[in-house]
Amino acid sequence: MEEEKKSKISNVEWGLVIGALLMIDLLQIGIDLIGIGLIVNRFLDIFVGMGFAFYLQMRGQSMASPKRLFSLLAVFGLEMIPVVDALPLWCLDGIFNMSMSKSDKILKNIPGGGVVSNALELTVNQENDNRSFSQKINDSTTQIREIERRVRERRNNLE
Repeated sequence: MEEEKKSKISNVEWGLVIGALLMIDLLQIGIDLIGIGLIVNRFLDIFVGMGFAFYLQMRGQSMASPKRLFSLLAVFGLEMIPVVDALPLWCLDGIFNMSMSKSDKILKNIPGGGVVSNALELTVNQENDNRSFSQKINDSTTQIREIERRVRERRNNLE
């Protein structure tokens, strides 16, 4: 069976991370106003992009996810544009990553949500394993049947 990866980031920690990213964005705006932002902000963006990706990976948020990787690269690319870098893009990326983390947890708590999450992951992120696509579909079908069986058992117990 797949080992389940759990995020170790609490709501308070997410708040601190997003606050730190907001402070970095405000610092960049200040550096832009001073006039040295064109050069200094590029180095700051490289440091923040690599640091934020490393932090997320170390805290259980997989950077192999196409959504996370694309958002990080999009923010990094937009931060390289001189006028656009004044927007709080790092803070928005932090909020995006938090919402993705929370939505994954919520989806897994809904009956059948884990199957949906796995199916979405299969279509978006092709896993590098030896199983064929039809074997993956069969596994998902088996999981759905198991959920249906559990629902029937619970209904019978309630009656």
